Amino acid sequence: MRLLTVLSLIALSLVVVGAPAAQASTGVTLRLTINKIHQIESPDNGTGNYFPEIRIGNGDLQRRDAVEDDDFDPSVFDPPWIFTQDVQVPDDTTKVPILIRLWDEDGGLNGGDDKLDISPQNQDDDLELQYDIGTGTWTDPGDLLTPGQTYVEGDGDPNFPNAHDGKRAGIGFKIERTSGPLPDIDGDGIPDVIERFGIRNPDDSMRFDLKQLGANPCRKTVIVWIDWMTGDAQHTHRPKDAALQELRRAFEDGPVRATQPCPYGVPLDDGVDFIPIVGTGIPEQAVMTEKDTAFANARAADLPRELAPYAHYTIFAHDLTAGSATSGQCCDPSRGNRDFIVTLGEWRTWCVDGGPDGKLDSAVVGDDFRKDSRIGVGADHVCNSKVKKGSDDIQLMKVGSGPDVVLSGTARDQAGTLMHELGHALGLAHGGDTRTNYKPNYLSIMNYAYEPAGIPTGLDPAPRRLDYSRGGMPRLDRDHLDESKAIGPGDDYARWKIPSRPEQYGPVDPAVDWLDWNVNGTEDPPTIAADINSEDDVCVLAGANKTVDSARMGDDLRFNDAIIQGPDNTCQSTPLAGSDDTGRDPILTDYDDWGHLKLDISKPGAGAESGREIDFVTAAKIEAGFQDFYTPDLATTKTVDKESAEPGDTLTYTVKVDNVGKGGAKSVKLTDTLPDGTAVTRDLPDLAAGASRSETFTYAIPCATDDAATVTNSATVEGKNVAGGAEDDTSDNTGKASTAVKAPKLTLAASATPTAGAAEAVTTTLTVKNTGGASATGAELTYKLPPEVYYSTALDKGAGPKPGAVNGGTLTWSLGTLAAGSTTTVAFSSRSSLLVVGGTVLTGQSQVSYGNAKGCSYTPATATSTSTVTETAPSRDPRPQGIWLAFPSMRTSELLARVQATDTRFDGIDGSAPDGQLSQHEVAAAFTLPLLPPRNLRAELLTTYFNLGSRRINAATAVRTITIERLHLHTVGEAAKHAQRTLADPNLIGVTDAMVALVEINTGVAERY
Repeated sequence: MRLLTVLSLIALSLVVVGAPAAQASTGVTLRLTINKIHQIESPDNGTGNYFPEIRIGNGDLQRRDAVEDDDFDPSVFDPPWIFTQDVQVPDDTTKVPILIRLWDEDGGLNGGDDKLDISPQNQDDDLELQYDIGTGTWTDPGDLLTPGQTYVEGDGDPNFPNAHDGKRAGIGFKIERTSGPLPDIDGDGIPDVIERFGIRNPDDSMRFDLKQLGANPCRKTVIVWIDWMTGDAQHTHRPKDAALQELRRAFEDGPVRATQPCPYGVPLDDGVDFIPIVGTGIPEQAVMTEKDTAFANARAADLPRELAPYAHYTIFAHDLTAGSATSGQCCDPSRGNRDFIVTLGEWRTWCVDGGPDGKLDSAVVGDDFRKDSRIGVGADHVCNSKVKKGSDDIQLMKVGSGPDVVLSGTARDQAGTLMHELGHALGLAHGGDTRTNYKPNYLSIMNYAYEPAGIPTGLDPAPRRLDYSRGGMPRLDRDHLDESKAIGPGDDYARWKIPSRPEQYGPVDPAVDWLDWNVNGTEDPPTIAADINSEDDVCVLAGANKTVDSARMGDDLRFNDAIIQGPDNTCQSTPLAGSDDTGRDPILTDYDDWGHLKLDISKPGAGAESGREIDFVTAAKIEAGFQDFYTPDLATTKTVDKESAEPGDTLTYTVKVDNVGKGGAKSVKLTDTLPDGTAVTRDLPDLAAGASRSETFTYAIPCATDDAATVTNSATVEGKNVAGGAEDDTSDNTGKASTAVKAPKLTLAASATPTAGAAEAVTTTLTVKNTGGASATGAELTYKLPPEVYYSTALDKGAGPKPGAVNGGTLTWSLGTLAAGSTTTVAFSSRSSLLVVGGTVLTGQSQVSYGNAKGCSYTPATATSTSTVTETAPSRDPRPQGIWLAFPSMRTSELLARVQATDTRFDGIDGSAPDGQLSQHEVAAAFTLPLLPPRNLRAELLTTYFNLGSRRINAATAVRTITIERLHLHTVGEAAKHAQRTLADPNLIGVTDAMVALVEINTGVAERY
């Protein structure tokens, strides 16, 4: 609006030639009546013969016939001492000079007429007055008269200015403007001349420069004089500058037409000029109403008499009645219902309210105190307590609000309350033209639904509009409400409340699909009935005669036009039968407040008495209710059916979404992020405040999950408020659930006898440990023998257990289920071949494979063990076959075991079942005649083994004979292996050669040491 004003000024300045000419002067008719002459000093030592001489403005001197008397009222004579003059008051002033002289008529030898002294000014006999056409009062330049003084006595100036002049006299008079009202082109009751040139002091200096303050003769002006209680060291009730700025903007933006064209050539926009004049601080007192003597006394003392005809008066006081926390009240009938009171000293004294359930869940903080189901502000006058999250408690005041707010209200509290009470003084009721309150389609600061915070223009932090209604909303019939459309038109938000249901809000914008008037969550065609302004305090409304005929009952309050609820908030009065009084009106109408404001302050009786006004808790709940209505708070709680589980287990997650906020949520989406990062999104139904929804999700723990790992599933919900805006508080939108994974984990350790001679027993120990948190199932331990190493259960001298299966060179143990933390040990013995030369490192490979009870299989644990073959110096005395045959005692069990480990062909040679060990009988069978080829080679090979096993020779012992060289053999071991190969594919020559070689070894012929 400011920008538009500036642009308009620029535009009009460009076309000033076409603007109407400024008015040159103001024409008025003034009448001076002299109604008393009192002789104080005799001019001629007797009764004087008096006549007046008068000049009004620049008119001619006027006289009347002389009257001989010493105390009389000349206004009743014929002709009376009444003087009338038409005056053109120049455009640059509001003052008209008026000259009053009083003469004593002398004739003949008395020396001429004598001038009487009627002026209190020294050395001045005449009254030289200045009549102010704006205020209707007069003063004298010497400032010895009080404004409008109607009787004056001279101070006595003997022989001034001439001989016999200056005798004292008294004169009574009055000055009236008889030409009707001064020009007031905008009709606000403030004459143009006052708005243009202000109200001046007797010396013509400016006292109230209304033009400078913002008044415009072609735009309606509202002046409010504001006194305030001084408070104490912590606070004052002086109106806040921000509050006054808000009021100026609100009135400036009002749709009140300016007078166009303006005859004074002043460019302007539509709107109202609101002029607050911050007056005087008065002592604090606990309670005051606008009808109290104290209120009237303060007004009489502080509101300047010259300004009073054009101004409303208010006091920013402490409280209306003790403990009421009521915002204010209007109107004082003693001055035409123009004046009101604002009482915000006890307004913001509550911090938290217990909410709809009546129970207080929030904690008291600091020196705040609890009373019943509320938390009040303590001695520090700071709101310290905060609403408990998730409760239905209501934050009545912002946490941290201090004395400046608690003891005098916010800037909006002050602005909204003043505009509301001023609205009463300007003729508005709580429903515009009716007392019907809380109408959803009446968007006005007069409506308790929007007082003092203003009309919501959008969701917080969008500003609330400080405004009177503009009358554009259609009517609503409570008995026939159409839910298929919004109220419209406009961008604001309406409020309604039906009994026993939470308050509701909705945009008035026609683009909105529907409004849920009956708060059942469903659009009900075609129309429904709902008491949408159920908080209305009206009990009885006057009928066509505009006067209530019904009797007031209980503590109800009676006015000329209505009976409303009293302090108990219950209607006890009912319409009188047979009268035209009615109960609450089911037809709710908007009202053009701005178009009906009674802005002409010169006309008394405009105000509409407000009655008991809204209290802080009610107003704060309404204000908080709007924010709460559009403030869902989606909270996610996630649980899992297993606190601990194994790989392969399937986890079931339950996600509960609660709307712990006070507003509904729509467009709700739940995204569940599984432990492997996979996201699953589901659309949920709209959630009303307090509603919840549960969803389940499953997840199979992968077999590869490590023991002691934690798998975490998170779920996040997002949603919008019912107006489509984003949720404010998302701090609790994510829930998580974790499961500790317990998996088996087997370790395998292998050890073997570090060193042993060829074919000597080597003990291998395999240790299996389950270091995991769950049992291992199907555990199977295997050991792969090194090359040229032999194992049989018959020769196994280990601690066991013996393998369950021996397959070639692989030993297998089925360990079954191994509990978490358990240890299993296997110890067995094996033997290398006698043909393994000393220094050979033999490495065994072991592993344990396993799974778990959920069907998972794991990578086997492995281990190796090593043993080094040592060599003992040979005794160098091999024995031939006959010796080994003839002396069985030489064939010890150890020697037999060494032979068995080297070559198993002799096991079962006697026709018995092979059993993994070599017996004496089997040796005898091998040596039994006849020894025809290839049996003779086999027997000679057995002899070689006995010589090797008894350490008479070694596998690495060098040999050399003609036959051996021809066979390209170099050691005993090579010769033995040559014989093994020959026996595998025998022929006579080969058998003979191999046998000759072995005989040469066994008889000691071939060895070379």
